[in-house]
Formats: sequence, structure tokens, C-alpha cells
Amino acid sequence: MRKALFLVLAAFLVVATATPPAGAAPARSEAGLRAYFVITAPNQTGKVTGAITQNGGTVYATYDAIGVIVAHSTATDFADQLRGVEGVQKAGATRTSDLPAAVANPAVPPAVPETPTAQPESDRADMTQIGADRAWAKNPGSKTVTVGVLDTGVDDQHPDLKANFDAAKSASCAYGKLDTRPGAWRPVGEHGTHVAGTIAGAKNGIGMVGVAPGVKVSSIRVAEAGSQLFFPENTVCAFMFAADKGVSVTNNSYYVDPWLFNCPNDKDQDAILEAVRRSVAYSDSKGVVNVAAAGNEDYDLANKTVDESSPDDSTATVRPVTNDCIGLPHELPNVVMVAAVDPRSAKSPFSNFGEGKISLAAPGQDVYSTIPGGGYKILEGTSMASPHVAGVAALLRSVDPKLNPSQVRARLAQQANDLACPPAASGECSGSAGNNSYFGEGLVDAAEAVGAASAQPQGAITVTQPSEQLGVGGIPAVPLLLKGTGGTGDISYSAAGLPPGLSIDAERGWITGVLTPGAGRYKVTVTARDGEAKTARTSFFWDVWSF
Repeated sequence: MRKALFLVLAAFLVVATATPPAGAAPARSEAGLRAYFVITAPNQTGKVTGAITQNGGTVYATYDAIGVIVAHSTATDFADQLRGVEGVQKAGATRTSDLPAAVANPAVPPAVPETPTAQPESDRADMTQIGADRAWAKNPGSKTVTVGVLDTGVDDQHPDLKANFDAAKSASCAYGKLDTRPGAWRPVGEHGTHVAGTIAGAKNGIGMVGVAPGVKVSSIRVAEAGSQLFFPENTVCAFMFAADKGVSVTNNSYYVDPWLFNCPNDKDQDAILEAVRRSVAYSDSKGVVNVAAAGNEDYDLANKTVDESSPDDSTATVRPVTNDCIGLPHELPNVVMVAAVDPRSAKSPFSNFGEGKISLAAPGQDVYSTIPGGGYKILEGTSMASPHVAGVAALLRSVDPKLNPSQVRARLAQQANDLACPPAASGECSGSAGNNSYFGEGLVDAAEAVGAASAQPQGAITVTQPSEQLGVGGIPAVPLLLKGTGGTGDISYSAAGLPPGLSIDAERGWITGVLTPGAGRYKVTVTARDGEAKTARTSFFWDVWSF
């Protein structure tokens, strides 16, 4: 998710600035002009438009199918007045800052100059980690499947994206109104192009390959130029457009600004919650599978207490929050929420978590992908994890186009590879190996999605269970062999919690070394992993004495 990602990688970010189209008169901002949601019953928005005008507002955009109006007004009591109008169910401000001047005449971002590259495709650990490299040989995805990237825009001329770009299902939703002018979808930052490459970077011999190099990718730009914020009205527009244009999967590597969590006891945030919830539910009803990043605050989403970063469009304040407050869109029903893991499939230190919150995990560190202008870059964040899952969802839809969103979500869960809570989680991680607060159902599996890896029952790979071990500090430990059996291909080994001085041979499973002086009791967990990323774990204690 981009906010914390920018904090970590700010030195690397490159922002493309938008310029006004030829002949466009520069717009001036109107002091105090704010955006509001006015919410009615579905298909009933026409009954309240007169009241909007009478109370000092104008209608900027209407989404009648879900009963949502985006209105503008300089009247400070606009929302309060509209809440008393018959037929209005909720009303509230969508941001805490004035609208920018560009809202009156949005510019089309300029085309990004491309620098050709002869850099060959390279092996990438994240793709091997989820079995995407094996999936490509079986089924790289179908051109009938389009993944919509709801983000900062996508460089549609990038050599690794151009052949797979779907302009017909691309647009800008900046400021909350649909803009289908050619190029309106172009990037105002590099984030969206990086996400797009992870999903559908072409297998063309250069640069990199995405999870599903055979599918199409579209750009539905949500972020506004300059601030690069993803305001609620923009998000509603994007989900509605994706649904109405027949997008198969959306990727959402952001949270809806300006609130990290939206609380229903606040009337403005309650209107935001309702509007975004309706747009996501509408897209789901139209067959769209929505995938979203869990966030980069290392926050327990199941035990909310405080928000220190909101609102992010004006002056943030520290405020108490409860579990009734939720992040959007990732905490909404039927959204696949994705946590991040490192190349060893351990929880990324920044990744949000929470019992009953996380759906799946995917690689979110050292992710190499496309950036505007024909380049490539390594980034990290749950923003980078989410598109891996969106790509696998696209593969599932390529294999069986008749799958509805619920069935796609079920298959993603069923095919995921279990990741157990680590021994050192100190109670922060709860649940079973099959479903827990760190990893949800486990690591997403691209190979199994296309039938390149056969489904394996629990226990298809096993590892020996050692007895309790005993050693003396300052002398070599008695070598211990952990042996994995079953599974497919070569088996590798890793260990957590070893006494200081010991290590495990990743290829053979031998634990050896000289124990560091000092007494202690250590819980050791050994993981055996086969060639299809199926795992088995065993835990035991190692006592160290010192004389």
C-alpha cells in the first residue's frame, strides 16, 4: 500500500507531473470548495438534486445505480442541511481540504518518453516462490481477461506492458468523475506501472515477466496529480467503471484517503463507508474479483486502538479508534486482502495482520517490476504483494471463465500453501497453519491455479520429528539430521529459533555448529519445502547447559 511504501522508499520515487492540454485555460481554485457524498436509495438520486442546488451545492457526478451523488459546495453547513432532506440517507464530506483547481478542468497527463531496453528477462525469486514460472509453461493467461489497476495510472507504452494494455477498459477517475479521453489513464506516479508489471508484464525476452503474461491489464487512475491521494469519490468512480466495462479482476494497492480507518460514528466517514461499500458490492455483483493490499503499518487490524496518521490531506491528529472503524477498500466484505512475505515466506516486518482479516499472503519484498519510461525498479510493500494475487485470480479466470467471484476466492484459498505462525511471534500471530492472522489461508499458488502443480493433501510432504536435544555451551553440538520425504522435486530446509552458534544446511537438513557459551532453552522450528512450495514443519526444544 503506497503510503508507508513511500516512507520507506521516498528516495527512489519518481513522480510524473501533469500539464494542461493544449488550449486549456488554467483553472483557479475556489476557496472553501469541498466535495461531498449525498446518498439516497439506489436509482433515486434524481429526487434530491434540486435540494443540492437549493442548499448551495452543485452536482459533479452521479452513480444512480448505487444511489451515490458527488456534490461540490462552499457552504460549511452543506452536509448538515442535506441530511435533513427527504430521501437523503447519508451525507458527508469526502476530504478535509479544499478541492484543487484542476477539478474544474482536469489535464490529461503527458505521454512518458520511453527509453528502449535490451535488458534480458531475469529469474525472479518472487515468481518462483509462488510457482508463476511453472504456470507460464502451462497457461500464461487469456487475452479475454482484463485486470484493472486502480492506482496512480499506468504507462501504456512501456515495452513490457504495451502489448498487454487494454485501452478500452482504461480511464481516469481523478476528482470523482469519469474521464475516458485517450491518455487520461496515464501515470502521475510510478506506483501503478510497477503494480501492472507484476500482474501482466509480457513474456517477450526483455525486462521481466508478470504472474499472468497472457492477460490484459487496464489503467483506472484513481490518484490525483500532485498529491497522489486516492479520495473516496475517485474510488467509487473506479469500481463502478470496472464493473460496467467488464473488468474481470481489480487490484487495489492503496487505502482510501484521507482516513486510515473510517469510523461509522463520524457522519462524514459514515457516508464514505457507505458509498465505497456500495461501489465495491456493485462490482462484485457484476462479476469483478477485487483484490487489495492489507497495508504497511505493521498494525493488528483485529485490535484497533489508535490512528496517528489521519487525515492525510490536511493536519493529522492522534485519535482513538475501535474495530468498528475500517480501512477501505481492503476491510470490506468479499475483498481479497493480501499480506506481504519476504523471500523466505516469513511475514514482512511492515505488513498489517489480524485474526479473521488476512485472506492470503504473497511476496512483497525485493519485487522487481516496470516503472514509467521503459525502466524497472525493485520496490517493497503490501502494494507489491497484492498484484501477485490479482495475477493468480486472472489465471483462474483464464482457466475457467465461468467462475463467479465467490468461486475464485474459494479456489485462491483452497490452493494456497499453508504458512504457520512463527515460533517467535510472541502471541501476535494466532490461528492454525491453515489459516492465521499473519498469512490467512497461506501463500498464493500460481502453478496450481493452472494445473501445473497437482493439488496435494495435507502431509504430502513430511519431515522427521526429533526428540528434545541437549548440548553444552562452548563445544560442538551433536549433529542432527532433519529429513523431509514426499512432495515433488528437491526439498530445502530452513530453521528458526536455533541456539546461537548452530545453523542448518539448506540442502541436506543437517544442523551443526559450536554452541555459544551460555545456558538456555530454545524452541526450534524446522521447515521443509518441496519444489512446488508445499511445506512441512516440526518443532522441538534444544537445551544448552553451561559449566
